[in-house]
Parts: sequence; structure tokens; C-alpha cells
Amino acid sequence: MPRTIAIMGVCAPERRAYAERTAIALERPLHLLRFADLRAAHALPTPRPRSTDDHAVVDLGTDVDLIHSLVARGGADVEAVCVVDARHMIGDLLDDAALVASAKPGDTRGDVGARARQAALALELASRIVWINWEQVPTPALAVQMALASHLNPTAVVRLSRDPLSDLRSPAAHEGELLERAGWVRALNGEHDPFMRDNRVATLVYEQVRPFHPQRLSAALDRLDDGAAGRLVRSAGFCRLASRPGILARWEHVGSAMWIEPLGTDDGRMGLGQEIVFTGLDLSAPRLAHVLDEAALTDDELAAGPIAWRGFTDPLPAWPATQPSIPDAAD
Repeated sequence: MPRTIAIMGVCAPERRAYAERTAIALERPLHLLRFADLRAAHALPTPRPRSTDDHAVVDLGTDVDLIHSLVARGGADVEAVCVVDARHMIGDLLDDAALVASAKPGDTRGDVGARARQAALALELASRIVWINWEQVPTPALAVQMALASHLNPTAVVRLSRDPLSDLRSPAAHEGELLERAGWVRALNGEHDPFMRDNRVATLVYEQVRPFHPQRLSAALDRLDDGAAGRLVRSAGFCRLASRPGILARWEHVGSAMWIEPLGTDDGRMGLGQEIVFTGLDLSAPRLAHVLDEAALTDDELAAGPIAWRGFTDPLPAWPATQPSIPDAAD
């Protein structure tokens, strides 16, 4: 078994209780990692791992930087357990609440939807996902939850929890990179094969070579949030806005919250249009493509070129200054 076991999840009381049971069952020390324990200076700082984290159970606080916390303790070698409360898993992924109500400006924990974003990230980083309080949920609803989690992270072991020892007994995959566990990454790489499936749950890849018109994209996002293509739970990938030419952006959405953030300028080397993965319930691929295609540039708009594109009405949030370039793989 990997030397460190990290327990994640946005339901703090249930996560803490599970971490305590795990430490007792395995006779390991329990370490608590909270945001206050991390190096200050920016919104989600890099954690300071303890030298005694070896062979410990680490309870990762609700608002810590999960990626850096896991990387600092061994990355993919860590046994990363995401604890899900079956009574409100999907509600957690649709929650528009912040992680911290009184966050300072620039602290991403205060973003609308930050709690749902953290819930999705915990699922995507996990080596195994365990459900508690599942006895209180009807079987069809449990099947949807487990399929949804498996779509969000096809590499994870999914299990209805009985006790931590049983939960950790089955082997989990620890190969590859930590961030490559996410379903959207695997879908873009043509490797999306979830173990659990349900007829209501689907993952769709949307590709479009033309950039988005920002005003029409804003309207399209409202339509999708209203259910025009089904209940979207999570989407992520890469996109381009015509009004901000030459900049590749990261597309990220959970529930009703949306982030489109610049990755840097690349002169088109990273592709010209959109590559976005959508996961949700009762999705319609044709309707999804239709809504998003209407937001792409028309023939006349495309022919007008980047100078004209910069004049488009752009209601989307402004970006900070971008890095001058995205390095090539060979850089």
C-alpha cells in the first residue's frame, strides 16, 4: 500500500470521521492539513509536508490546494481517497457556494461555485472513491452517482463503503500522472472508458475549429445552464475567444459556475478552435453541438479577421495579462 493515505472531500464532518476511522483501523498517525497550515502569499499556496507524513493518514481540509498537497506527498503514489456522502453528492457538484464566505479579493476560494469545483477536483484526483451513508439512498440514484463519478475519473476504484480496511483492500491504479486521471483529460486523449455506466450519464467531446463569438457564447452558456442539452455537471477543455485572438484559454465549468482563463499566447500552435469535454445527465449530443455551434464565428465573421474580431461585444470577464507564449513540447 502506498506510504501516505490522503482523505479528500467537501463534506467536512464525514471526511474527518472517515479519516479518523482509517487511522485507527490501520494503526497509523492522523495528520490534519488545513489552509491555515499552508504557506501564505497567494490564494492556494503550496503546502509544507511534514517529514512524518510517511505512513500517515492525512485529512486534507476542504479548502486546501488538493493538487499541490498530493504532489508534495508523492503525487500518483499517494493513496488518494475521495469520501462522498451519497445523500447529496450531485448537489455538491451543482452547488454555487464559495469555499470561504469571507475570502479576500483574488482568493479563488471565494469564487461562485468554488465548493463545487473542489468537489469535482477531489473526484478527478482520487485513486479510489468511497460512498458513505449510501444505505439511505435508493439504488437507482446510487447507480447514477457511481456512474457519474466513474465518468469524471475512469481510473478510480469506486466502492460503497463498509469500513476503511475493506475499502482499501482492492488494488488501485497508481501509474501515470496525477492530472491524467480526470475524465475530461482521458476523453481528449481518446482513453475514456468508465468502469461504471448508467443510461442517464454521458461524456461528450465537442470540437469546433472556429473561435467563439464572446457575446453569443455568453448567451449559449445561459441556455446550457437552463438545460437546453440536459443537465450539465462538469465540462473542461480548451477554447478560443475571437475577441481575444492568439490566446489559448482553459475552459472549466462545474454546476452553474464557469471559468474561462487564459493559458498564454501561442500563435495557433495549440490548435485553432475548441476541444471541450462535457459530462452530465440526460445529455443530448445534437442539442449540445447546435447550441455551441451557434456561438462559433460565421463565414463572414471568420473572413473579417482578428482586427474585426477585437471589436466584438465581449461581456465575459476580463483577463489579467497573459504570458507571452506557451512553450513548445521541445522547449
